[in-house]
Amino acid sequence: MERNKESKSSPEDLRRRAEKLVRELAPDRDTLNVSPDDVRGLIHELQVYQAELEIQNEELRRAQQELGASRDNYADLYDFAPVGYFSFDPPGRIRKVNLTGARMLKHERQHLLMKPFMTLVSRDDRPIFYAHLRKVFETGGQQTCEIRLDQHGGGQIHARLESLSLGAQSESDPLCRTAVSDITELKVAQETVLNTQHQVLMSMGEAVCVSDEYGHISTINPAFESMFEIEGPRPGNYEGLRLSDLLDDQEGTTFNDLREHLIAQGHWRGEVRGRKGSGACFDADVRMTVLELFSRKSLITVWEDITRLKLADKALRESEGRFRAIFESAGDAIFLKDRSFRYTLVNPAFAQLFHRTAESICGLRADELFGDEGADYETDVDSRVLAGETLEEQRTRTVDGTARRIHEVRAPLRDAQGEIVGLFGIARDITEREPLRPVPTADADTSESPAMREALKQAMYAAKWDTVVLLQGETGSGKDYMARFIHDHSKRSAGAYVGINCAAVPPELAESELFGHERGSFTGAHARKRGLLEVAEGGTLLLNEIGDLPLPLQAKLLTFFDTKKITRVGGNQEISVNCRIIAATNRDLNEAVQAGHFREDLLYRLSVMVIEVPPLRERKEDIVPLVHQMLPRLAADLKVAQIPEVSPAMVVWFKRYQWPGNVRELKNVLERWIITGELPWQSVPTEERKAASPGHSIQVSLGEGRTLRDITQEVTLSLCLEALRRTKGNRTHAAELLGISRDSLYRHLKQLSPDAIPPEE
Repeated sequence: MERNKESKSSPEDLRRRAEKLVRELAPDRDTLNVSPDDVRGLIHELQVYQAELEIQNEELRRAQQELGASRDNYADLYDFAPVGYFSFDPPGRIRKVNLTGARMLKHERQHLLMKPFMTLVSRDDRPIFYAHLRKVFETGGQQTCEIRLDQHGGGQIHARLESLSLGAQSESDPLCRTAVSDITELKVAQETVLNTQHQVLMSMGEAVCVSDEYGHISTINPAFESMFEIEGPRPGNYEGLRLSDLLDDQEGTTFNDLREHLIAQGHWRGEVRGRKGSGACFDADVRMTVLELFSRKSLITVWEDITRLKLADKALRESEGRFRAIFESAGDAIFLKDRSFRYTLVNPAFAQLFHRTAESICGLRADELFGDEGADYETDVDSRVLAGETLEEQRTRTVDGTARRIHEVRAPLRDAQGEIVGLFGIARDITEREPLRPVPTADADTSESPAMREALKQAMYAAKWDTVVLLQGETGSGKDYMARFIHDHSKRSAGAYVGINCAAVPPELAESELFGHERGSFTGAHARKRGLLEVAEGGTLLLNEIGDLPLPLQAKLLTFFDTKKITRVGGNQEISVNCRIIAATNRDLNEAVQAGHFREDLLYRLSVMVIEVPPLRERKEDIVPLVHQMLPRLAADLKVAQIPEVSPAMVVWFKRYQWPGNVRELKNVLERWIITGELPWQSVPTEERKAASPGHSIQVSLGEGRTLRDITQEVTLSLCLEALRRTKGNRTHAAELLGISRDSLYRHLKQLSPDAIPPEE
């Protein structure tokens, strides 16, 4: 430890100790007053010091090498920096410049040294640079300015100067260092933005002016000139014009009040009283916005003359007072909506129709009043009315859990200038006049026939999508029932369901029936008529037997599929229609296309979803349910109190019969039976009737004492009793089943077994 501490002695300490040792030496060098250990210790300390000195010298050499490398790196960074660096002396001469600065001015670096920087500044900007340099030396802080610099050989750049005073360290040291950035591209971009802004401003239809944050106007557009009646060449007429000059102080609104709000919020909008150049005042809607562009704050003010709007509002209030009594006393439900589809006014009849107060309805949208069901369609209808259309429709609405059939007419609501400001509608409850048809709850599993279940499954799937459907099947197979099934299970079930048999309409009237006609469009057209497409607005239109549609009408129908718009016969205005098309045919449309009777492109358009309706002979499992469904309806339509009973033998024949006329033939057979009392079974040949009868067996024995007469009577009695069992005791039906008269049946039973005669039901 002590040895290490002594090794840290300075050279001066070692020298003094060495002199002390020499003085202690005896005159006779053979005799020494110091011990050998002291000499060895001194030698050791000298060796340690020498080693430490060598280490320090090595560290010094390494530091000198790193400093040299750092100087080289600094020189590279300085020369190739992204900005130019210039050092000035007090007279403004260039004492030092990096390579970037020299290249920026297209000069050799040695040619710039000791050259006055003022000679590189554009002549017009030299006062700016002189003031800039003076501020740097006077204030001692950092200063910034933008000037133009001339390049060697011609050319000019825009530059931003950032200068900093370094202080006077010596006569040879620079006193100012300046970073020069080339902002030429930025200036070009700014000029482009300003030019674009100016062009947009000049093309705007609204009156716009641009001012500084203190309200001094610098730019106006033609609409502003027209509004404030500024005439003559620009800019002389509005030079010195302020925003405060455009406000009528008598209204109490001053620019200082607006400016305080703008400083706090950055924008302001409200109504003010404007004053034109002629002194006339007007009502204006003003929007002010503070915009900071290129480090400068500007105030953009947009003016809108609302004098006519306020006059129209006043006239509307006066008109409202005149028609209030008529509006409130009307028996039909009347409502008004604004352009955002909200109810603004309803009469008592409308409120009573929906069992609510008028105050609770106003401000609501249709989805808030009726629920989300049908909200998209409601919005679509209102949008079309606000676009100028008049629509009439019938819809089913649920009011307090009760379905009501409502007939509505909607038309645009216009102001005195003819502008559409909303819509009005008239609604009438027609449930009593047009009873609601209950929506069927059937699905694909209600049919007992696999073929019909598959068809109903496809129909349920088609009902989920609002697209065209083509139903194919034989005549009378129930295509109209399938179309109604799709409609009742779709989101359009609340709308109208309209059907037309294209084969039953004369070709010359088919276009008028489908698309409607205008008054005077042809002989006999005494009034405008809405076509079935318009009548089916919001609902479904069935085009039955579409294969018989005339070719010219097929082309017009194809256009409707593409545009959802129609043109009435004799009209020139397109009308938007929102209805779903379901087509049905019993013809092979591919063969019709080959024969030239049907358009191929229309067939492609109709074939989005194709459903085959099976004939009745392929779904005989459904015959009995169909009979039981049809009989009550037919009896009710024909005002028949008692519904006829179907015997088991008739059921067997129904299933064996091929029914070429399908469901329509079955319905006609049942209707004829109810009217005439003639059973279909009676017209069936005996051979077919026998073939249709279910089998019956009896075992008899030919024993001792039994004659042929006994066996015959036993068989006859068994057959009579079996017939009565099958007809549930109905003697008339049992006699028909056996092919004998009712009296003969009774006589056989009485002779053979009086006790076996069952009571007649």
